[in-house]
Formats: sequence, C-alpha cells, structure tokens
Amino acid sequence: MLTHGQRPYAIWSLSAVCTLDGFLPMVPAELMAFVLMILQPRRVLFIVAAFAISAAISAGLLATLVASVVEATALTGWLENDRQSPGWTQAVSLIQTWGAPVLALAAVFPDSPRTSIAVAALAGLAPIEITTFVLAGKLLLYAMISLVVQYMPKRWPSHRRASWPGARYFRRVVQRFAALNRWVDSRSTQRTTTGEK
Repeated sequence: MLTHGQRPYAIWSLSAVCTLDGFLPMVPAELMAFVLMILQPRRVLFIVAAFAISAAISAGLLATLVASVVEATALTGWLENDRQSPGWTQAVSLIQTWGAPVLALAAVFPDSPRTSIAVAALAGLAPIEITTFVLAGKLLLYAMISLVVQYMPKRWPSHRRASWPGARYFRRVVQRFAALNRWVDSRSTQRTTTGEK
C-alpha cells in the first residue's frame, strides 16, 4: 500500500475493487479510503467522490439483482399469500414511506448496508432511488473521514491538558497519526524533488 498508494491509479483501482463490497465481504472500503487520504492528502476530494460513487454503484447492482430475482420468482406474492399478509403489507408500506431516508442513514455507518438494500428492493423501492440515497449517505461518511484526516492532527495538540479517562491513549494515537502524516508529506516531497532533477 505504501508503494502504490501514492500513485493516482490507486484511487480508481481500489474504489473499483470496493464496488464488489455489496456482494463479497472484504477489507472495508472506509479503511482503504482512510489510508489513501493519508497517503494522498491533495486528492482527498477525488478519494471521497470515487469511494462514494463505488458504494452507490455496488448498492445499485445489489438492488437491481434483488429486484430482478423478485420479479422472476414472484417472491412478493409468496410473501403476501403464504406468510402473514397484514404484517407483510404493513411492513412494505412502512418501508416505502421511510425506507429511503433510513437507507441513507444506514449508509453513513462504515459497513455496507447489504441487508437494508435487499429489504428495500424487496419492498419495491426503485434501484435508482436506493442508489441515490446510498450515495448521499456514503458522501457524508467519506466527508467526515476526510475531515478527521485533515484536521485532527492539527487541532488536537491544543488539548494537551485533557484529563478525561482515556485521554492519554487517545493523545498517543493522535500523535502517532500526526507523525505518520509528517512522514508521508516528507516522503512525497522527496519524490517530487528527485523527479524534478
């Protein structure tokens, strides 16, 4: 990651791999984005956009797959007839009313909301609507991660006298994070100066 993580192609290739996150559990996309934001601090906006779009594409693919399976197998008819019809109808109406905003809220959390996407598609939400709300939630998540990467090492030293439980350990983590940022900056400066010669 240190060797290739500072190259521009790392952003697009890793975000493309993260498109499979909706189907295959793998290394969290948030971790990859976090590392890339540290290694390429000048391309943070590109990283946020690439990983959010990748999560939205993954959600759209999963929603389309579930919707096509439901359409091909008449699964909703089986759920309405063979299961508890009033309960299923009430659940579907609740999901159709509140499902999209709740899906955006679920997308803010670090893990892929696979179950929420499948249930929303099963309840009849359009795949484009699911994709849009997952995109909104993931944009918010990656923007928060980028704010942490950009501002936490600079702002924390003013709170050296914090006495709450765990402050010492948190301060140590922040200091190591700041040291890593300085090391990456010095390494990228070395590469640019050797490239100019």
